[in-house]
Amino acid sequence: MLSRLRQASQPVLALPRYAKRIIALLVDISLCVLTVWLALYLRLGEFVSLSGTAFWAVAFSVAFALPIFIMSGLYRAIFRYSGYPAMFAVARAIGVYSLLYASIIMAFGITGIPRTVGLIQPLLLFLAISSSRALARYWLGGMYQSHLQFAALPKALVYGAGSAGRQLVSALDNSFEMRVVGFLDDDDRLHGHVLNGKPIFSPMDLADMIESKGVTHVLLAIPSANRRLRNEILEKIGQNQVAVRTLPSFADLAEGRVTTSDLRDLDIDDLLGRETVASNHILLGKNISSKVVLVTGAGGSIGSELCRQIIKLKP
Repeated sequence: MLSRLRQASQPVLALPRYAKRIIALLVDISLCVLTVWLALYLRLGEFVSLSGTAFWAVAFSVAFALPIFIMSGLYRAIFRYSGYPAMFAVARAIGVYSLLYASIIMAFGITGIPRTVGLIQPLLLFLAISSSRALARYWLGGMYQSHLQFAALPKALVYGAGSAGRQLVSALDNSFEMRVVGFLDDDDRLHGHVLNGKPIFSPMDLADMIESKGVTHVLLAIPSANRRLRNEILEKIGQNQVAVRTLPSFADLAEGRVTTSDLRDLDIDDLLGRETVASNHILLGKNISSKVVLVTGAGGSIGSELCRQIIKLKP
């Protein structure tokens, strides 16, 4: 629902200022007509046609309201930032309007129009105008801020246009972690096509995507790939200045649905040129447990991993 509201607000936010003011004028004219009609219904107990003498009640309402609203600056305000000052401006404008409209309807009178309409309609118009401004603030203001936040998210490409990649994009579209701008895939038959609204590019286009779209992350969504293929992909990606995150293997995912929490940073196992070999803890323990151990080069990736494994054996 939120994504639909965001999409619906984008065309409105993109309109030029004069177009937005014309829309606001048309909305206010419609509200004048609607509130006169409702005021007549509340007074007479039945819906009446806005023709004949009722037309003059509408005409006076529009003729008084628009000039007062324009002079009060109601159309200079940016609705998505409207706050209490804007509401006070609406109240002042409706106050002036009420005096003029009530004097015409009640003091001079219009044949066939109950005099109490001069009191009921300005009250309804105040509620309608205030509600329209509050709705614009909530819809456009909230969606505008969401749009800015969305635009400021790190931009990512998902490597792999398979099932895992599609599920990952769907999860990221409903979060505020990253903004996926497309897929990368080695299958040249997919290049140039669109999947779930995201274009599919060749991995050779990664450098251009970094420069043109500001891509900062590549998300590996190829859990079925073996170690050799993953290393080949990492080597291609490593030629560019991007952060790389990956999904676990299919065994780790255990047939579950892919979520953003499954993403993890690359670890030492992802960089090995072969499949990992399980260590024999009984054999290692004979030379480590309860003994003093010195690790040279412990600040490096291999040394630090050795330290983590050695600590588990209680030296």
